[in-house]
Amino acid sequence: MTGANADTMRSLKPSPDQVMEQLDRILSSRDFDLPQRARRFLQFIIEETLDGRGGYLKAFTIAQVVFGRDASFDAQSDPCVRVEASRIRRELERYYLLEGSQDDVVITIPKGTYVPSFRMREVSDGQATAPAQKPPPMPMDATFTRNAAVALPESWQWLVTAATIGAFVLAQAWVWLDAPNPATTTTIPSILVEPFEPISQAPAASAMSQGLSYDLVNKLFSLKNIVVKADGASSARDSLYVLQGAVLMDGETLRSSARLVRRSDGAVVWAENYYDDIGKETVFKIQSDVAGSIATSVAPLAVIGERQSASPIY
Repeated sequence: MTGANADTMRSLKPSPDQVMEQLDRILSSRDFDLPQRARRFLQFIIEETLDGRGGYLKAFTIAQVVFGRDASFDAQSDPCVRVEASRIRRELERYYLLEGSQDDVVITIPKGTYVPSFRMREVSDGQATAPAQKPPPMPMDATFTRNAAVALPESWQWLVTAATIGAFVLAQAWVWLDAPNPATTTTIPSILVEPFEPISQAPAASAMSQGLSYDLVNKLFSLKNIVVKADGASSARDSLYVLQGAVLMDGETLRSSARLVRRSDGAVVWAENYYDDIGKETVFKIQSDVAGSIATSVAPLAVIGERQSASPIY
């Protein structure tokens, strides 16, 4: 490989197909010694990253999808995701020291994140300086004329014409067969935001409940891979998830409760309470902070939950 090719190799990133082939190679290796759950962990974070959802790979999401934890999971008291990620990092390093030492695609999980990194292996200097093979010399008696046309016997011309038409028909058929089928494309998850209900008669609770629903729609709308539906725009039957909530005022404490319900079976997939002191923050500030926290919590669950129902991980 020449020095120019080596530079090109260093600058290229592997394609999604190359990454998935490398994942299969790693999982089938005897030098990659991990239990089935850790293998699902690695497969899950790689597929989510390739699908453009790496930003949703948080400990809470991985704990629910891979480890089967419920909505009460707390990463501080239950370090299962962090421990398993460290274990996978060590096994990947071991694999690339042994069987994968010559693999072109390198998969790592940088410390401090659960989003994997993909790169092409850098070519060593010894490999990069190998001389390129020169093409064989052209015969001295070879002569060519620019744009020269090759004369064919008349009896062959109809065969050439038929072959050209056949190739065109086959190309069109291939394009048609390779086109995505609308029936099999992935459904973008949708969330219906219902108006939050004020449980107490306090003005702060009433103002918070009304404004919180509007803020949630705006926050969710700014995120990717989510269709947001406001109450009244469409029925709950058209949404995969329903976001419900209530606001209660107790003295100076404002409690906001929210839950995400899967419409297909009524299961609560996420729930949380938020407590704020209105003596320290304005209602508008509390409302914006709570809406942002709820949006960033439920969006990845809706996206990944829909993906799991369409294509489960084995």
